Amino acid sequence: MPLEQLWLFISITLVVSASPGPVMLACMIDAGRYGFQQSLYTMAGATLGNLVLMLLSALGLGLLVEQAEWIFHSIKWIGAAYLVYLGLQLMRASPITTTAISAPAHHQQIFSRAFIIAVTNPKGLIYFGALFPQFINVQHSLAPQFLLLTVIFVAMDLVWMSVYALGGRSIMYWLKTPANQRWFNWISGGLLVAAGIALAFSKL
Repeated sequence: MPLEQLWLFISITLVVSASPGPVMLACMIDAGRYGFQQSLYTMAGATLGNLVLMLLSALGLGLLVEQAEWIFHSIKWIGAAYLVYLGLQLMRASPITTTAISAPAHHQQIFSRAFIIAVTNPKGLIYFGALFPQFINVQHSLAPQFLLLTVIFVAMDLVWMSVYALGGRSIMYWLKTPANQRWFNWISGGLLVAAGIALAFSKL
């Protein structure tokens, strides 16, 4: 890949990954509630979800989704409903103790929740399906090119997820009282519900 194309892909990925979407919001919330270390499971689950979308895009499912509108809308509504569900659950959650916030529990639940959020985000499938081919030279072997783009995206996405998670960790000092935890749960849950509604009615 020519150097100018590589820098263009890096620049686009840097901007897209930085946007405060559902995945970044989940990293911030989990780090705020359970600590930065626990949010690593959120990052791992989201990364696996994105890798699945990249693989599907590489196999041509991105084009299929663009042509089969019902598939796209099904993924879209499932993802939106799941975000609203998570938001409502968080708004109803009871305050937890400072010890419980940092306790190494629910690793699988945190991981699987982030995976579902990422893999049901139709924007990701459209993004990978539309952007990756622009930087692929069909005259050369496809696998190494897809691998390079994937590594770049995952690395930059992990950097931004860490930034959001560190922001959430700083909130932990404010979460020592039950009243502040309730406010945090309501605000975070409301943001997830809003993200789900916005996803449901977005025109992609």
